[in-house]
Amino acid sequence: MTLNLENLWQIFLSGKVIWSLCGGALLCILVDSLWPKRMTSLVFGVALLSLIFSLILAFDQWLHPETLGNQDLLVIDRLTLFFLILVIVIAIFTLLNALGYLRLHENLTAEFSSLILLSVVGMVFLFASDHLILNFIGLETMSLAVYVLVGSHKKNTKSNEAAVKYYILGSVASAILLYGIALFYGAFGTLKLSQLAYVVSAPELAYLPKIALGLILTGLFFKLAIVPFHFWAPDVYQGAPAPVTGFMATGVKAAALGFGLRVFLELGTMNLPQIQVLLQWVIVATFLVGNLVAIAQDDVKRMLAYSSIAHAGFLIFGLLAGFENGVYQRENSSSVLFYLLGYSFMTLGAFAFLSLLVQEKKEATSFGDLSGLGHTHPILAAVFGLFMLSLLGLPGTVGFAVKYNVIALAVKNGHIALSIVAVLTSVISAFYYLRPISVMYFRESSSAAVIQEIPLTLYVSLTVCAFAVIYLGLQPDLYLEFSKIAVSVFS
Repeated sequence: MTLNLENLWQIFLSGKVIWSLCGGALLCILVDSLWPKRMTSLVFGVALLSLIFSLILAFDQWLHPETLGNQDLLVIDRLTLFFLILVIVIAIFTLLNALGYLRLHENLTAEFSSLILLSVVGMVFLFASDHLILNFIGLETMSLAVYVLVGSHKKNTKSNEAAVKYYILGSVASAILLYGIALFYGAFGTLKLSQLAYVVSAPELAYLPKIALGLILTGLFFKLAIVPFHFWAPDVYQGAPAPVTGFMATGVKAAALGFGLRVFLELGTMNLPQIQVLLQWVIVATFLVGNLVAIAQDDVKRMLAYSSIAHAGFLIFGLLAGFENGVYQRENSSSVLFYLLGYSFMTLGAFAFLSLLVQEKKEATSFGDLSGLGHTHPILAAVFGLFMLSLLGLPGTVGFAVKYNVIALAVKNGHIALSIVAVLTSVISAFYYLRPISVMYFRESSSAAVIQEIPLTLYVSLTVCAFAVIYLGLQPDLYLEFSKIAVSVFS
């Protein structure tokens, strides 16, 4: 495509949400450098306004599909907008959680907000580009910002250790992914997804595409914390600040899944028998490890880390459920998108509650720290219990709606054995999801209070997430349709 003024203007219009996010990140850095340090909350305000403005622009593009299209390296379609809206919403709640968390810890730093925005920009380029190199640049932009966020508690050794481990883990994943991209280029001579789908590799290089797909899938499994590539993920989740852990468990997973859907559905490789067998084994292993190991944890954050691994298994199960008679039906991907939407609200709400727990300027997230909160803070305890029950899959909550949607699809398409495994491991998860509820209501309060105050931003985050968990559980049809429209781009 020739880059004349008209084309540049079209690229600017179609990618206006991305440019708004980039501008917001740069503005945060500028305000931080010019404004007195005591006005750090102003930078958070700028970041929130930037995210809200970008969200409005994204919804406007969704309602006006004539503005969408493939602008060479940038693909702005309904699938891109779904993930774009989702990661912006996740970033908004993360900033709300972080602002309250950092106030409680007296560690308010302005760079936190700009890093969140820059990580979102990286996420967008990860799933909104037609070129694998630009996808990789987006991945690295997101990862570098998250590395710093994980280690943002500079005086906390656990946070520092988590940042180093996540850096090593992310570097390995990026190297594997990049090698897979390089093999694609060696086989086809192009890195554009829209061209890869139609180019035939030379007979002597026919093995390269399969190896490349395997490497890219491995890199994605690292980012999704899928067994057996989950090692160190619980350590990172436990050591990172609570709002950052929630951001990784939702935003990073959403971006990685968006990229994976784009690659594997556009290339039409989901129907390979090897992919189906691989997914089956990975799903069973992830269900078992995530749910069984979570039972043995004594820290709520670490327990939720293994819970996140189990839910990542449900996301992959949602993909496998879309296979009907050995052929993947692309429209069935909507169940995965809906699951991701519901899971994000449950997880962000849970980590908003954990952001409140502080003792001597340190996180107080052991099960013992929850003792008696059902009596001292009954409303907060009830809200956290709601999030736990939703993650378990209690009817009437979004957790039940998303799990039922995936399992019903799997049963319909004949995946009975995996559906039984999913149900049984969900029953096992009751042991660790009900544990914090029992501790809050059936144990005496600890001598030292772990909730001194409730910052306004955390109050807002908890309220909205709790409402979303109930509303999406009772009225899921509109959001299921939202997901179906997003995947219609592959029909």
